[in-house]
Amino acid sequence: MNALDAIWYDGRSSRGRPATLSQPAPQTLRVDSEGESMEFAAAELTLSPRLGRTVRVLRLPGEGQLQLADSPLLDQWLPTPSRIEGWADWLERRRSAAIGAGIATVLGVVLFFEFALPWMANRLAPVMPRAMERTISDQAMALLDHTQLQPSKLPAERRLALQLVFKDLTRGLPRELDYRLSFRDAPELGPNAFALPDGHVVVTDQLVQLVGEHEDELVAVLAHEAGHHEHRHGMRQALQSSAVVVVAGFLFGDLSGTGSLSVSIPVLLLESGFSRDHEREADRFAFGLLDKHRRSPADFARAMRRLSAHYGERDFGAISYLSTHPPSAERVEAAERAAGLAPGDPAAMPAPVERKGKKSSSGG
Repeated sequence: MNALDAIWYDGRSSRGRPATLSQPAPQTLRVDSEGESMEFAAAELTLSPRLGRTVRVLRLPGEGQLQLADSPLLDQWLPTPSRIEGWADWLERRRSAAIGAGIATVLGVVLFFEFALPWMANRLAPVMPRAMERTISDQAMALLDHTQLQPSKLPAERRLALQLVFKDLTRGLPRELDYRLSFRDAPELGPNAFALPDGHVVVTDQLVQLVGEHEDELVAVLAHEAGHHEHRHGMRQALQSSAVVVVAGFLFGDLSGTGSLSVSIPVLLLESGFSRDHEREADRFAFGLLDKHRRSPADFARAMRRLSAHYGERDFGAISYLSTHPPSAERVEAAERAAGLAPGDPAAMPAPVERKGKKSSSGG
């Protein structure tokens, strides 16, 4: 008769007693310890699942438990474990399976962030409450006003004229009532424009000065920003950025940072920026909107060329939220094709900006 060595904890004292476990008859197990013997029906006993080479625990009804090393005899004496338990044990005993599981986990996380998160954000963004869009945008704008932007120095008449042009440009769009156009002086940021999730579009004084009297180019840039809002790029990016924080917290067991998402989302939005696909989608929207208003996408090509000449090899702006544009040459060519022009057509070249007197680059 085969027997297994074990340690018996009777549940009445903390002392472990040496014992043996054996099978005197089918479906019956006996425990012998220090002259004491007990017999149990196999169906009454509970055996802990196999976990690698760790100690197994056999619970005895009313008599505590036995701790013993794993053995094939246990599979013979007690009911066969479930298929799931057997499969888990098989995986735990094989290094290659563990390595494969690790690789699969990493691949799954990458695929989740690359494809699942954008898909989820695309579905959620259209149903997000406008109040939430406004809160996120107001917090982001407050952060920018505190760190990067200053009150506009453009004449009030100039700002009002551009706001009326923008209102006409966005009339009839699905989110027409959301749009607000405001101006900020940004000596460090330079010529730029951006749209926040609630439809607040901000143009820097430096961009207005860069295009000068060529207002059509500025309108083309505003059409691009309208494309961001109509496609809810801001909200989609905010959702993706905040979801990264939540998912990372679950993966690493630290959810302490998720409680302040209402404050951190604006920061994440500004730091993460739009994807290149979002920028291209906004460009295509702008070309269609310009054509609808009998304007030419060539104006957008001129604006891109003017910005490229200003910034050279640098990104468009000091804030990454505003600097994730695809290469300017690619965008210029797309605008020229939309305008029916050949690449490099002189018609898409920006005209010089006339300067009246000397003005500082910070506005006036």
